[in-house]
Amino acid sequence: MNKREQEIIKDNLRAYLANFEPIRIEKADSGKGFYVFQGNSESYVQFCYNIDYLNGWLYGAVQAKCKQLIQKSK
Repeated sequence: MNKREQEIIKDNLRAYLANFEPIRIEKADSGKGFYVFQGNSESYVQFCYNIDYLNGWLYGAVQAKCKQLIQKSK
């Protein structure tokens, strides 16, 4: 992942890591898209076809978790 791509996802990645277990992000062999792996798993949990999709996926995962926490506390 290049610096521009890292800069795009840095805030949502930080929020993701604060709420979930660590992930590994690997660029697809074709250079287009990213695979997301959880922990030491060899199977990916998500394929994001571009950096904006990856950023949105990270954001959405955190928002879903926060909503679950709010609903449980009511």
